[in-house]
Amino acid sequence: MSDPNIVSHAPHTAALLSESAEASVSAETLLDRARGAMLGLAVGNLLGLPVEGASHHDIAYWYPNGLSDPDPREARSPMDDDLAQAVELGEALARGGDYVSDFSNRLVAWLRENGRGCGSTTYSVISLIEEGMPYPEPARIVYEHRRIAPNGGVMRCAPVGAARRRSPERLIGDSAATCAVTHYAPICQWSCIVINAVIALLLSGEEADSTAILAAARADGAPDLRAKAHADGIPSEVFDAIAAGESPPRDASWLRQDQHLIGHTLLAAQAGLWAAATPLSLDEALVDLVAGGGDTDTNAAVAGAVLGARYGAGAIPASWLSCIPERPRIEALADALASMSEPTQSHRGA
Repeated sequence: MSDPNIVSHAPHTAALLSESAEASVSAETLLDRARGAMLGLAVGNLLGLPVEGASHHDIAYWYPNGLSDPDPREARSPMDDDLAQAVELGEALARGGDYVSDFSNRLVAWLRENGRGCGSTTYSVISLIEEGMPYPEPARIVYEHRRIAPNGGVMRCAPVGAARRRSPERLIGDSAATCAVTHYAPICQWSCIVINAVIALLLSGEEADSTAILAAARADGAPDLRAKAHADGIPSEVFDAIAAGESPPRDASWLRQDQHLIGHTLLAAQAGLWAAATPLSLDEALVDLVAGGGDTDTNAAVAGAVLGARYGAGAIPASWLSCIPERPRIEALADALASMSEPTQSHRGA
């Protein structure tokens, strides 16, 4: 079903990505970075889970030395929603064909069989999908009723960045289409496009110039994400620095303030943009980000995917990797996504 409110073309963003789409990285490096993106998402999600929704004051009180390791028991637990939905999305992409319908059906099955951590927006949309309502009506109806922009689309978007790294037009259209399965808001779609642009550049061995990416998005009609963050009263220091052509803050102190709308898509997107530039190592960055409080598991999942694409799976501590549930499944998926690089016509389906 065609919907003019779902982004399908972004020529300036596509042109920016096309410059590096043919960048040459070794097969070994690509696999390490693709695995890094998926496993980084996983460990970020796991690290933030115990303090999800807590303030930075409470986290500092509970963990005076910092929350520095995921819970090992997570290896035997069902995947939380950030990771579970990313895996379902990745497997739908890898299967090919009508992947939007496949992903929608997978979400219904996931909610029935697991559903751990499912947010209220995603729950409401999946319930309408289960009733047989066609894409993208469920997400549109929920958005028009609530008029909010939660982070449930951007938390899981990394598989598209990996699968479409050499196909800029497909990356743009598929980022928006798969986001709009549950999250219809324009800034949700653009959050996914921006973060996947970052991931694609990093997987290709390029630096991710956030100033250029956001400028291209604006030229393509994206909402002013910085202005929206200011209007919604959420921390915006990362956007502010990027708008000024400066590097984002070195650490995650920008997040240590009273947060309004802690599950906002633009907070998670800023976490990803910050992760692309911080000089901190993967584990240092995730520990620091989680200490900022708020929707810690999702912010760290988005940042973890970016950091993993930047540094590779080899940068993830072994003790953290051992906490990931169904790790062989995730690694096999990452390998499959890395191999999906032929620029062909997008099949939107649904």
